[in-house]
Amino acid sequence: MRGSERQVLNIIKEMEDTDKESVAFKLTVPVEYVTQTCSILSKDGYIEEKPNGKFKLTLKGKKFTAPVKAKKPLIRI
Repeated sequence: MRGSERQVLNIIKEMEDTDKESVAFKLTVPVEYVTQTCSILSKDGYIEEKPNGKFKLTLKGKKFTAPVKAKKPLIRI
């Protein structure tokens, strides 16, 4: 997954249900770019488009954007 796709996923997670225009505004990129990226993410099962044109994360998308928790400290002081 490319960094831009990950950014779109994180914005959809942050804004919950959102549309292409809002994502494009937040990323300061053209709506067409977000449309292509969302098409890829939808095809890969990370997001789904609702009938009202807004996107939400699927379970796969939620798992992908979930924060990773360290089990042990990385450095001992």
